[in-house]
Amino acid sequence: MYQEKIRPILRLVRAFNYLALVIIIVPIIFSTPAKRLPKRRELASFLYRRFYNALNVKLIVKGTPTATPSLWTCNHISWLDVLLLAGNNTVDFIAKTEVGEWPIVGSIVKKSGTILIHRENKFQAYRSLPQLQERMQSGSSILVFPEGTTTDGRSTLPFKPMFYQVAIREKAMIQPIVLQYFDSNGEITDSVAFLGEEDFLTSFKRILKQPKIIASIHFLPALPAHEYHRKQLAEVNQQAINHKLMQNSNANSQIEGSLIKTELSEAYNS
Repeated sequence: MYQEKIRPILRLVRAFNYLALVIIIVPIIFSTPAKRLPKRRELASFLYRRFYNALNVKLIVKGTPTATPSLWTCNHISWLDVLLLAGNNTVDFIAKTEVGEWPIVGSIVKKSGTILIHRENKFQAYRSLPQLQERMQSGSSILVFPEGTTTDGRSTLPFKPMFYQVAIREKAMIQPIVLQYFDSNGEITDSVAFLGEEDFLTSFKRILKQPKIIASIHFLPALPAHEYHRKQLAEVNQQAINHKLMQNSNANSQIEGSLIKTELSEAYNS
C-alpha cells in the first residue's frame, strides 16, 4: 500500500528532474558556442528519452527509417511526439511559429534547430523552401506534421502539400510515419492528445497520472518524391497513414488487437 502511494510521487520527481535538465541543457548544447560539440544531438536525444521514460512511456518502433536525408511526414497528436521522434532519430523539425510561443516546449524547440514557419501563410511557407533545402543538403532529414495541427490519433485531417515540394526539388524520399498511443490494455488512449486551447501543464499532469502509456512509431515504406506532384504526395501519404491508423483503431479487428497487446506485453517485460 505504501509503495502504491509513493510511486506517483517518485515519478513526478523524476519527470520534473529530467524536464529541468532538458530545459537547461538542450538550449546550451545547441547554442552557437557549442556548435562543434561532439555528439550534442546524441546527448539531447538521451535527455529526451530519459524524460519520456520518467513519464512511464514505453516505445515500440516498427519499420525502417530512411538512411539518406529525406522528408519524414507524420500524423500529429501531442507535444510528446517531438520528444519520441527526436529521442531516437537524427531529424530536424518543421513547426508553426505558434509552437515557439508554447511555455517550456517552445523554448526547447526554438533552441534545438526546429524550423519555425508561418504555416497558415502560403507565401511565407513557399519562401521557406530554400531554407529547408539547405537543411536537407547539410545531411539532415526533415520531419513535418502535414496536418498542421493535432488530432486524437484515430484518423488524420487533410495533409497540406506545400512542404512536399522540398523533397521534389531535392529528389529525396518521402518517409510516412504512423504514430499512436495505447494504454496497458492495448486500447487507444486519449490521455496524450494535446488538443484545442489546452495548456502544457494540464496535458503534462494528465499524462503523469496514467499508469502506463505505449507509444507506437511505425515507419512505412518510403517513396521517391520526384515521381509525383506535391498534391499527389500529400494524398498518397495521408491515405497510407490513415489506413494504418484505422487498422489499429478498429476494435473489431481481433488479429490486429491481439498483435498490439502482444507487443505491449513484450515492451513492458523487456
